[in-house]
Parts: sequence; C-alpha cells; structure tokens
Amino acid sequence: MIDVVEAPVRSAPDELIFFILERYHEVHRRELPMLIDLAGKVEAVHVHDEWAPRGLSQFLQTLLIAMDQHMRKEEMILFPAMNAGRQAGIQVPIQVMRGDHEAHLDDIAHIKSLTNNLFLPDGACRSWADLYTGLQKFIDDLLDHIRLENETLFPMFENQGS
Repeated sequence: MIDVVEAPVRSAPDELIFFILERYHEVHRRELPMLIDLAGKVEAVHVHDEWAPRGLSQFLQTLLIAMDQHMRKEEMILFPAMNAGRQAGIQVPIQVMRGDHEAHLDDIAHIKSLTNNLFLPDGACRSWADLYTGLQKFIDDLLDHIRLENETLFPMFENQGS
C-alpha cells in the first residue's frame, strides 16, 4: 500500500503524474513479465497438483497486454493533456481510464480465483512462494495505483470548471 509520505498527493498534477509513471507504470512493466515467467514455471512443474494456478500465466500475459495499452493511453493522451493544463475534451479520456480501472479490479479478482486467494499449499516450492509473494505485491501496487489516479489525480481535472 502507498506510504502517505511516498505519494505527492498534495502536489501539482505534473509532479503526481511523474510519480505515477516512475512508481507504477515502470514497475508494472518490469515486474509483470517476471510473474508471467514464474507462473509458467509453477504451472509446468506442478501440473498434477490440485492447487496449481492453472491458466495463470496465460491470464497474466493477457493482463500485461491490456495494462500496457491502458498505460500507453495515459502516457500518450491523458497525461500530456493534464500536464498542458487542458480541460477541453479531458472528461471522456478520464471516464475511459476509470472504466479500465474497473476492469483491472475484476482482473485482480480473477487472479485470486486462479490462485485460491493466493493460498500456498504445504510443500510448495520456492518458485511458487515467490510467485504468490510477487502477485501480492503486484495486486497491492495496482490497487494503490488505481486509488491514486481515481481519488487524487482525476478529481483535479473533473472538479475544475464545476
């Protein structure tokens, strides 16, 4: 979860956007491929284990693509408009991002379903434990990322001109 001191929540939008890019976008892009690889390894090694997270690696691959598309929309369209102080036409992209965030919350629920709520069975190998530790961090980061945008960044632009 976000350390209150860590996030510049009372900062100018450009500082908050920079923080989001560095703390979340870069981290998601770096960590999600490693989780995909670990999930594939765990699925292959534990193919006959009833607790194995079957389908997780494929789901995470699909999620990586969706998240990358989402982050690129923010980086190429929404954030430059915010940094330029533009208000005209910004409401629709914000609504689209909020919709994507709702879908990502569903994705988190699906990860938890595939992993039996990140339940690590007795005798699980180190890779399996590392996978679930990494997934918990990813989920926490994604929830914080969504909350920071939805509750802090977006309202800076939604409430202007009201």
